Amino acid sequence: MENDIQRFIGDTTQLLPRIDWNIRFFGAHKQTVPSHWSMTKEFHHAFEILIVLDGTQETCLEKDRYVIQKNEILLIPPGFEHTNHCISPGSMTYFCAHFDIDEPSLRMKIMKNCDWVYTPDNPYYSRLRSCLQKWIDILEDQEISFSTAKLRAQVILFELLEILVDLQPTNSNVRTNQSMTTAKYAKEIAEAIKWTFKKKCIETNGKVDFTVHIQPIIASLGISPNYGLEVFQKIYQMSPRKYLSELKLQEAKILLQQPELSLNEIANRLGYKNLSHFSRQFKRWTGINPSAFRKKTSI
Repeated sequence: MENDIQRFIGDTTQLLPRIDWNIRFFGAHKQTVPSHWSMTKEFHHAFEILIVLDGTQETCLEKDRYVIQKNEILLIPPGFEHTNHCISPGSMTYFCAHFDIDEPSLRMKIMKNCDWVYTPDNPYYSRLRSCLQKWIDILEDQEISFSTAKLRAQVILFELLEILVDLQPTNSNVRTNQSMTTAKYAKEIAEAIKWTFKKKCIETNGKVDFTVHIQPIIASLGISPNYGLEVFQKIYQMSPRKYLSELKLQEAKILLQQPELSLNEIANRLGYKNLSHFSRQFKRWTGINPSAFRKKTSI
């Protein structure tokens, strides 16, 4: 087969990789806050990048405390609780942006290698600072149209992602924090399972049976499957397979409340080969069959 493909495309053909992901920019803002300003505890399913333009910020990230000085950059991966406080005697000005990419292996690569704080002496600082400044310039451009601003913001995000893929950790203390690393891996495995399941449901649209295999998903993140199963159980108190079942159950309940969908369509969308298999599994989950659940929720 490989030889046939090679004959078809020719010996000198060069192919770029196929791209099949969604990159989202959730917006950005620049703000000046007074002394003693405080942001309540936050938890994002996206990356957050922040630069202090004037003043000093204290950030509590999980169990660690960081002091972010003027011109320093803070990068927070998805899934970490954090609070921000202004600890300047006067006001503080900062710029902050949120973004995400739904390609699991790329997300994990960035999460594994990023440091929390980037100071001017960090080898990646100038490149990160340049991207953030371009976003700030868009905010301060009074003549730019809304459409142009959106396009430029997206281009800058791609530049930033290229930098983040190149990152290598310089803070060994962060890398050796085992509890934080364990939580990070478990959360990323959960996101990858959810993403794969949703993607399968959308792609097949009930036309092809499918099975979501857990171990290849974990391996695609660059994690040993056995280690991945261990850390997932530790953080979520359930196996990845059980987590997948919970996703299926929640999706089944949503679909069953859409009367235009037949039970056969729903079974196929969820990856079951036939309705009887789906009905048996649904009854194990809830104690009633899908028809009874649909009737109960339609009242």
